[in-house]
Amino acid sequence: MVICNRDSSLSHNSLLWLLFVSVLVTVVQANSPPSFAPIPNTNPQKYYDMDKERFREDQQTGIVIYTLIASDPDADNIDFSIKTDHGDDFFEISSQNNTHATVVLKQLLDYESKTTHDITWLLDDRVNSAVETEITVYVLDINDNDPQFIGLPYLADVNENHPVFTSIFTVSVEDIDEGTNQGGSITMYEKNITAGTFDIIDHGDWTADVILIAELDYEVTAGYELTLVAEDDGNDPATRTSTASLTVFVIDVQDEPPMWIGEPYFIRVTDETEVNSTVLTVAARDGDRSEPNEIEYFVSNETVESDIGGYLDINQFSGEIFVREELVEELVGHHNFTILAVENDDTQTLATKVSRTTVRLEIELANPIPDADPADLTTVATTITVLVFGLIAALILGICMYNTDTNFKKSKKNKIAAY
Repeated sequence: MVICNRDSSLSHNSLLWLLFVSVLVTVVQANSPPSFAPIPNTNPQKYYDMDKERFREDQQTGIVIYTLIASDPDADNIDFSIKTDHGDDFFEISSQNNTHATVVLKQLLDYESKTTHDITWLLDDRVNSAVETEITVYVLDINDNDPQFIGLPYLADVNENHPVFTSIFTVSVEDIDEGTNQGGSITMYEKNITAGTFDIIDHGDWTADVILIAELDYEVTAGYELTLVAEDDGNDPATRTSTASLTVFVIDVQDEPPMWIGEPYFIRVTDETEVNSTVLTVAARDGDRSEPNEIEYFVSNETVESDIGGYLDINQFSGEIFVREELVEELVGHHNFTILAVENDDTQTLATKVSRTTVRLEIELANPIPDADPADLTTVATTITVLVFGLIAALILGICMYNTDTNFKKSKKNKIAAY
């Protein structure tokens, strides 16, 4: 009996233990997890209010973008939470109760940085394992970036003899917006100078060539400032533009002949001017001003072969014209002779390295025959006048006396004849 009673006691305890475990399992199984409110007839299944999957990158922060709806069959308290990947911290729950939670955008979205965000919504009733639902949020691109010029600053060195209607500079632009917001055009205008020296050819792929359409002249304009404008084709929310400056430096080339300083030139000397005397100094400078060449001076061959040739010469380096040989009286009068200014540069043609000027020379007598005194001329004239009038009076008197004598003789003869 003892043994029987002992077995009965063990069996009774086992039954009680099995009953406790059975009840506990039943209680645990009876507590159902919470769930999000499903949207009917969606495949894959979507939930209120998680059906909005696309947001513009200019979506305002702090504004409710989702209202999560959930329920728990056992009326357990529900905690809403968010799980994101790789530190994606763009969304947060701003408020919640036992059935609803509001979600706001925590920081601005940026399509150019990340086009999608994977979010996991969590429901936890603190009894069951947390319920997870994943969604993917797509960021919609807007026109929020200005086109950017690549390779700034823009500087161009262009020779003044650069061929017209050829490119002097290539421009490139980048726009990180996509789709219809990405394309655009490049234009140009000249600053502070009359337009018409440069133009631009837009290739339509955010590249363009600035071309020369008129000849350059360093001596007239040594530099230009051009403004480039990049304008995209986007209109959501508005078109965006950016500008850049292109500075063009004109590089001087040796294409200008010497320029005379102080023209016209005139010399007046006498036939007794001393040999080796400097009578005039001429000067010229290189017409190309950036790196001017030295100038040398020569008397032209035409002058050497003229009647004045050999009498005057010029210092090759200083430009001083001096008397080389004694001037003679036969040279008195006006003469023209030609001086050459030559750049010391063997790479140039004669047209760009030689310039000429004409010097007018007047040679006078040092001791000319003195002119008569006007008072003496008056006296001589008066004397001549008196003599002429005296001769005329004597002549008239002689004629009168002759006529009187003739008439007297005729009268006397007539009287004698009468007698």
